[in-house]
Amino acid sequence: MATDTAPDEKVHTHEEKIERLEHTIDYLKKAIEDLQRSQDEQMQHFEGRFQKLEGMQSCSTLAKQPKEFRGTKVVMDRGANHDLHPGPIDESVLTLQYDHRSTAIWRGQEFEPLTCRRCDGAFWRLGELDSRIQCLMIQAGFYGVYKAGHIQLDHALITALVERWRQETHTFHLPVGEATVTLQDVSIMWGLPIDGEPVTGHDIARTTEEWQEMCEELLGFRPPLSAFDSGRLKLKSIEDHFEVEPLQPDAPDHVVQFFARARILQLLGGLLLPDASNNKVKLMFLPLLRDFEAAGKLSWGSAVLASLYRALCRATKSNVDGVCGPLVLLQLWAWERIPLIRPERLAPRQQPPFFVGDGDQPLPAGPYGARWDVGFKLEKVGMHVLVVYRDMLDCMKDDQFVWQPYADIITSLPDCCLSGRDIWQTVSPLICFDVVELHYPNRVLRQFGQHQGIPAECDTIKELHSVDRRGRQNTDWVQHHKQYVDMWADRHARVVCESPVDGPMDYSDPYMIWYRRITRLLIGNPANRTDSGYQGVGGVIELMAQSLQRIYYRCSDAIDQGGEVSRSDILREIQDLCKHALTGAHEDRRLTLRPDLAQPAPIAATIVGPSQVKRRRPRRGGKMGLSIGDRLAFNSADISSPYASTPSSSLAPPYHSPTHSHEVFTPDAEPYVALSASAAPEVAHEDFSSAEHLVTVGIPVESKVEPDTSLAEPVDTMNVATSDVSRHDSSSIPPVLNTTQPNILELDNMVGAIATEPSTEMFVTLNSTVEDDLIMSCLENSQRPKLKKRKAKS
Repeated sequence: MATDTAPDEKVHTHEEKIERLEHTIDYLKKAIEDLQRSQDEQMQHFEGRFQKLEGMQSCSTLAKQPKEFRGTKVVMDRGANHDLHPGPIDESVLTLQYDHRSTAIWRGQEFEPLTCRRCDGAFWRLGELDSRIQCLMIQAGFYGVYKAGHIQLDHALITALVERWRQETHTFHLPVGEATVTLQDVSIMWGLPIDGEPVTGHDIARTTEEWQEMCEELLGFRPPLSAFDSGRLKLKSIEDHFEVEPLQPDAPDHVVQFFARARILQLLGGLLLPDASNNKVKLMFLPLLRDFEAAGKLSWGSAVLASLYRALCRATKSNVDGVCGPLVLLQLWAWERIPLIRPERLAPRQQPPFFVGDGDQPLPAGPYGARWDVGFKLEKVGMHVLVVYRDMLDCMKDDQFVWQPYADIITSLPDCCLSGRDIWQTVSPLICFDVVELHYPNRVLRQFGQHQGIPAECDTIKELHSVDRRGRQNTDWVQHHKQYVDMWADRHARVVCESPVDGPMDYSDPYMIWYRRITRLLIGNPANRTDSGYQGVGGVIELMAQSLQRIYYRCSDAIDQGGEVSRSDILREIQDLCKHALTGAHEDRRLTLRPDLAQPAPIAATIVGPSQVKRRRPRRGGKMGLSIGDRLAFNSADISSPYASTPSSSLAPPYHSPTHSHEVFTPDAEPYVALSASAAPEVAHEDFSSAEHLVTVGIPVESKVEPDTSLAEPVDTMNVATSDVSRHDSSSIPPVLNTTQPNILELDNMVGAIATEPSTEMFVTLNSTVEDDLIMSCLENSQRPKLKKRKAKS
């Protein structure tokens, strides 16, 4: 008898030893993680103190400077950008700025987009679920998430939003004010239940065998031991089992419930409440799904929002490279409220209504977030580029943020999206077992169409962010967070409302004045420029705007003070402001050259059609045409007519480079004569025969242009006496014209000289005979018959 039971006892003892070793290893892992986390916190603390000392040193240095160079309050990040300070000026609200990733970005540290972890791909590959499963999901409250569909994450967009998330207020600090994801967004976008009991309970430390038994009871199968990991189950084991045994049409109700619980677990572990491992689901949620109706009375929406807040708070640290949470909800929130980054939706496919079983009652419509389960047009919006998103948020204006995107459609939403409407504005804790985060809609009342005043001080309780399940096995979280559970129970009495408002908030509103002092306005630093890629302009725009604002009010103060202040001191101060602004915008090179302060000539008000550009194809053989006859036939009246109002050569019209167009200054459109055997592109030709035409097309007649000194020598070669030309001596003919193939560079210099300093002494008055002889000497033999034929016609 003893020999029969001995093997069983040994096997049982061996399993116990393995289980104890696993628990010991898990405990040591958690102890090491806790030790590493405490060391990181100490390092961050010392780094913050060191940065504060640096800030104090910079303040003392700045105090020794003249008064006109001092700012209101120097906190940090000073010097490199002169008077451009990203904020906050008042540190009373953002007390954790030194540990925020935006500080490292401002100092030049480059970050790749955060890795957004999710594990819901296998769920969406299942396609349309059985109508019986969908009915059970409606009872449990997860039908809206399923109908919202699969949304691809933009990691760069999530990262740009994380850079503006503040753990101190649980809001995004945008240039237009604070904004955040609220219970309203969770309810409308996903249709999750809001007004219910918190998702918490006793996290019982069960053995692996006990978890196997519970899975067999509620899921209908017994996962292998390798699929468990400290109260978590690998999602792959659920996928493999239910793929092998699909739901049959005649399956009993308890089998349908197995499938429904498995699909809900896939949503919880892969999308709504994901685990940091990216492939497991916490089994503490499984007992809550025993009764589908009871599960539907829980506040899953507040639990999901708590998980999102916790994920964003952790991701704001500069040493974090990944984020895990319901990030699809955050992306939908951003698309609804920020048109700058919103892709254009394509028309959704028309789908027939889905009916329940053999009845005639269709399933309810999906939540508002389902409208994004379509294709996108990306012609107007750039996606997946972190620097672009960061710069868009830095440049955001008041009219570029939609405070109430649901105002016009809220009455047409299904019931699941409006079930918790009474507590959308409750100032209460959000609870999900070990996770507790504070919900502060009183800081974003404009999202509810209400007046936003300066909010009271809030405390997100920093200590709560270090509380998790590691090392806390067998914890009753209801008792552990009793004070917060009681606050949630009183959620209806904690609703905050203000008077409704319509229209944007004024720039000089007391809230905006206060907000600009306590917030971080800029993330991108204009002083940090990379060798390639997009260069943000948000910081440059802010720098220029601040400088112009200071110059404006400095001039106003000088006008009011009259003779009390020296004019030279005021001008010197304004000059310094301009210098600092140009230096910060990397445009200080402009200070090395004095600009032309003359006002350009006004453009004629006459509305004319587009100029008719005459194009000619190059002749065969690649030869480029040029009308030499026109250039030689100019007399003094022809040359001076386009610039009749020019008083002197110093005010001559601009000389455009001949390399762009050899016919810019030719008044007539004549056939071209071959000048070179080299190939040449088509040359645009326009008629500039009158000064009125120049003014009409926007060319100032009296623009000041310095003469091109490089053309002096070619001009001297053109000073030929009339008497010399009349003798028909080949030596008296200009070198340009005394060749069968004129030099194109010399001819261009001649035309440039004519355009720069038109003078009657530069041209030769020729009779028709002399003109014909000169032209004939310039033409190839093959061109002479054509010219004679054309002359006979004229």
